[in-house]
Amino acid sequence: MFAMNHTPTFTRTVEIKVPVDGGHDLQTLQVTYRIFKDEEMFDFDMNTAEGQKDYLRKVIDSMGDIVDEAGQQVPYNDSLREHILALPYTRVPLMQTYNTAMLPALLGN
Repeated sequence: MFAMNHTPTFTRTVEIKVPVDGGHDLQTLQVTYRIFKDEEMFDFDMNTAEGQKDYLRKVIDSMGDIVDEAGQQVPYNDSLREHILALPYTRVPLMQTYNTAMLPALLGN
């Protein structure tokens, strides 16, 4: 039996390699993604930073497990999302995690 859901979402842990002196610091955040119909997903220029940001604005529902410099939890809001999307090293892992989750569904499981 197939359960119909008009606003489907799913949550994944996204690994982000944050550049630091001498290499990278592997950090994670929880992202809840929205699932959209095919026709809603192909209007983005993925070859530009703005196109990638527009795509991620569409598919990201919320983010969690984010702390500030003092280690205090930071609540999710549009400003936080924009700050994270402005960091070049975050966009590819955010897109890859979404696409990896969707690929089995697109291939017919």
